[in-house]
Amino acid sequence: MKVSIIGGAIGSGKTTMILDLAKYLTEKGEKVGVIVQETGELDYDEKTLSELGIRTKEVNSVCIPCSLDTDIRSDLLTLKEEFNPDTVFIETEETVLPHKLKIDIERMELSEIELLPALILINSSEFETKADQLIEYTKKQVEGAEIICINMTEKDRTEHVADVKKLVSELNPTAKLLEGPKLREEAFLKMLLV
Repeated sequence: MKVSIIGGAIGSGKTTMILDLAKYLTEKGEKVGVIVQETGELDYDEKTLSELGIRTKEVNSVCIPCSLDTDIRSDLLTLKEEFNPDTVFIETEETVLPHKLKIDIERMELSEIELLPALILINSSEFETKADQLIEYTKKQVEGAEIICINMTEKDRTEHVADVKKLVSELNPTAKLLEGPKLREEAFLKMLLV
């Protein structure tokens, strides 16, 4: 079972990205599970999830790391036992660091789980262009991510997108930097699942 941890600020496109990835995988005959940390209303349309055959689990804790030993571990094992998905997406709340969550899950030593690279999404038009203007957890997310997807660039000015890319590259020169197209083609989606 592959596990992909996806983080980013509210409005960065996490839910939409997960639904796009889930649709792509289900069309290939794979089963998909989603674990969502919820502090408010569920953003997933139950009809869409049902049509795609996606199973979901909610983590209702104030912070995912605080509930790892119980909720996340339990949800992963329950999804595996009841549904046996090929891929599980964990959508984190905006203050969670996906790379740290990945390390914590690795420490759980769960059998038959392959962790995919820690991914964060950035809403280009709402992202700062100077490091000292970033909220601390946003800066740490960028610094620790293995894949950074600059999203919603079609709603932003070209110069601002270039400045965002420059800052992100300075903060994390080793991450794979992608620009999220409005229409997600197969080649783009594959890059997020490797």
